[in-house]
Amino acid sequence: MRLKILLSLLVFFLVACRSEEPAEPTLQLAGVNYLGDLPTLVASKNNLFQKHHLNLEVSLSESGKQNLDDLLAGKVDFALMAPTPFTLDKLANADTPRQGNEPVILGNLLHSTRMNQILTLKGRNIQTVNALKGGKVGLSKGTNAEYLWWLYTVFYQLDADSVELINLPVTELGSALVEGKVDAIVTWQPWTNRYIDEYADQIEQVDGSHVYSAKWLLVTTRQMAEENPEYCQHLLEAYVEAIRLIQSDTDNVMQMYSEQANTDEMPLIKYQPALHQLNLNWSLIAELHQSIQWAKLRGLAETDIQTDVISWFAPEPLRTIQPFSVKIPTMQIDESQP
Repeated sequence: MRLKILLSLLVFFLVACRSEEPAEPTLQLAGVNYLGDLPTLVASKNNLFQKHHLNLEVSLSESGKQNLDDLLAGKVDFALMAPTPFTLDKLANADTPRQGNEPVILGNLLHSTRMNQILTLKGRNIQTVNALKGGKVGLSKGTNAEYLWWLYTVFYQLDADSVELINLPVTELGSALVEGKVDAIVTWQPWTNRYIDEYADQIEQVDGSHVYSAKWLLVTTRQMAEENPEYCQHLLEAYVEAIRLIQSDTDNVMQMYSEQANTDEMPLIKYQPALHQLNLNWSLIAELHQSIQWAKLRGLAETDIQTDVISWFAPEPLRTIQPFSVKIPTMQIDESQP
């Protein structure tokens, strides 16, 4: 009898202690309806965030720029984006104390030349961007499309000032093109295929996408990375598993993406699974430096501003779970020195 009472008391004590444990907070992650962000979709649809002990709500916006704005406003805890909005924010706030709200990069998920395209109207005989001299190009300024256009002009030796850039939301680019408001548009997947599907007899792709290898950044605040590294580690573990699933079950994953994107993606894109890999390496550092150079040349940042891109990373969470994926310097470098 006494033993039963003791066991009952023990069970009651354990239940009481468990009920007093604080519940895991609900974290917010902002992804994008974008082929480059396929790992986020796969992780969400397959409950991999929950599997890795995260109480996470996922939303999908139309651009990484919007995601960064939400991160800085405290609306989300993690955000996915291209390097351009991230770099522009860093340069604009180089001398601004952030008190923990500073965005930092946890990892890069992508290395691909297949994610961004220039579209024009059929019959215009626009084979490269050189044929757009004196014309108008529609794109969403502040997104990676603006930086991508600059790369095209450099590669094809086109005077950037000879083309008028028209700032439009990505949702309006297709109609602007077919209505003759612009001569070409710079866009990304799935919008490329959406517009090709919608205006199949009128739109075609311009050569040149191969000049840019897209990156896709997982970003959080420095406060989150330093105060809650376990959340960052669990999130990265979920992405590692999502990428493995993409590589092992590619056809089914692409079918799922096509349904999510509401477009017939499979016939138009031959997906290469190796395009998605989680890492922090020198190619990303080179990309950030080139973005900085673009911003300075285009008057989007002060030419004498000093940068230390190594400080833009929070590598410890990824180094903890997958050290071989982190191939960047561990010490900060004064980049103002020759």
